[in-house]
Amino acid sequence: MRLARRLVRIAARGARNGRLPHDLWWYEQAQRAFDWFIGWNDLGLELYSPRTGGCHDGLHVDRVNLNQGAESTLAFLLSLAEMRLAQNMLASFREPIAA
Repeated sequence: MRLARRLVRIAARGARNGRLPHDLWWYEQAQRAFDWFIGWNDLGLELYSPRTGGCHDGLHVDRVNLNQGAESTLAFLLSLAEMRLAQNMLASFREPIAA
């Protein structure tokens, strides 16, 4: 869980630190790490639960850990905020500035 959060943070900050829109690699890496929370992991299982608003603590060999601790939920929410910030920044480069 910490690794996914750390990867999202590093990649999203890399994307914001002057690398967008010229180098989308940073954004793509942040998205890839974030996607781990929503099912793009070895088991293809979502860790974030939109029903409860919580995030499971991690993966076992064959299933998600059913515990939804505060640390995991905050890791997901902070990662979501990082991704939204990077997406907004990317969108601002794509849209022309209104006069």
